[in-house]
Amino acid sequence: MRTRESFLTLIAELEGDYREFRRVMVQNSRAWERIQAGSSDPLDWGALGFTLHSAYGILENYFQRVSKFFENSLPPHGWHKALVEKMALDIPGVRPALLAEESLKSRALELLKFRHRFRNLYGEDLDPDKTAEVHRVANSFADSFSGSHVDFIAKLRSVAEELK
Repeated sequence: MRTRESFLTLIAELEGDYREFRRVMVQNSRAWERIQAGSSDPLDWGALGFTLHSAYGILENYFQRVSKFFENSLPPHGWHKALVEKMALDIPGVRPALLAEESLKSRALELLKFRHRFRNLYGEDLDPDKTAEVHRVANSFADSFSGSHVDFIAKLRSVAEELK
């Protein structure tokens, strides 16, 4: 049985993850500004890629907290994609969808793909065009996710208040 305290703890953890996500997205903007100012050094593209990788890692942590709290069931293989897909599910009587917009899910999956690619670069530079596209996807996701986060937290708070 989940308690008011367990819901409040989850809310605090998700708020912390969200703050960290926003902090990394500010770094992402700084890296992008350097590129827009004319820098074409692979290190600048690497910095942009690192911020995208980090942002997705934080989101995945956020998603895992939600999944463990409510379902705690992911397949042993392919769980990264399954986790994103679960966040788009509205599970009546259990929890609302976090990624209620289909476009949020698809953008999160694009970030996951980039994170996988970034982790598996061995002696290669990032493709500037592809990295710039992922940067646009990440910023679009961040703008939309802000509202989803606020809505999800409000719903969790509502449940916590009912458990007084």
